[in-house]
Amino acid sequence: MNENLNIVVVQDTPEAENETAAQQNVKEKKLLPVFAAVTLVLFIVMFVVIGMLNSKISDLSERLEESEDYIMAMNSKVYEYAEPDDVIHLNDSFYGDMWMPVMENVPLNTHDYTNLVLDERNRYEYYINGEQASVTGIDVSYHQGKINWEAVAADGIDFVIVRAGYRGYETGRINKDERVDEYITGAMAAGLDVGAYFYSQAVTPEEAAEEARFMCEILSPYEITYPVIFDWELPEDDTARTVDLASETLNKCAVAFCNEVSAAGYTPMIYSGLRMALNKFDMRGLCQYDFWYVEYKDGYNPPAYPYQLHMWQYASDGRVDGIDGDVDMNISFVDYRKQYDALKKVLSDE
Repeated sequence: MNENLNIVVVQDTPEAENETAAQQNVKEKKLLPVFAAVTLVLFIVMFVVIGMLNSKISDLSERLEESEDYIMAMNSKVYEYAEPDDVIHLNDSFYGDMWMPVMENVPLNTHDYTNLVLDERNRYEYYINGEQASVTGIDVSYHQGKINWEAVAADGIDFVIVRAGYRGYETGRINKDERVDEYITGAMAAGLDVGAYFYSQAVTPEEAAEEARFMCEILSPYEITYPVIFDWELPEDDTARTVDLASETLNKCAVAFCNEVSAAGYTPMIYSGLRMALNKFDMRGLCQYDFWYVEYKDGYNPPAYPYQLHMWQYASDGRVDGIDGDVDMNISFVDYRKQYDALKKVLSDE
């Protein structure tokens, strides 16, 4: 078989090479003005930026030269501790020294504790202008057993706060103190003034109001001249029904209890210690009620509570004739008997 093959050979000629070089030269000539323009723009931008920076540096330098006093003040400032005037200094058994802001609208303590005297029997008395302005008392529950009230009165005791009842911290059941009637009648027969407290474990305002009504029913046959008191405490048992009670709820419980007491014609009061009063209770709302403060002391040592208090339980190991064993000791900065008689007279004159 015969096949014809056509082969075309392309060769570069000198004319073709000259034409390609000419085209390249034209392109390069066209790019030169573009490069020149870009370079000029960049140069202008750099010139402007450098000029602005030089201007700012010059201006700052002039201002610093004119403000030598200012520079010296900045470099030589002395920082001083600001003496607190709106805080209270307390000594806590766990944290030690600590500072707390003053609560607004809560009356500060007005007692002059330089007039507070600890006598030879380890009992506190308070004086105003050289005259005794305090009253001595005890508080008791069935744990004190049989009491000789005549001997108690002869030993300088003026009033007694009797536990009227309590709510169980596990069951929540309300109970009457088994000696409350015996104690009240015996104390009154011996000439002592009587108040009462209820050991609350309320977890709702309704329960607190129930406790107050239960207590007032117990007290109704008697002439109660001293306050009727809401005593809510956290028991050490971590299974207690009150362990996780919110502060807001507790404060509502206190108000519910005190309002029931007031409606029954008694003077309501709240019992508490330092931490409880400053951290769990909200005294901004509860300061409307009289306050019974507890803080046990060794030797002469005034109470640390910075706000107004009306009674102070200062010892749990007091010794009083007519009572076997220790008993809680109290000083009242208010003579509630005088208040009671004055109010009674006003009511009788109407």
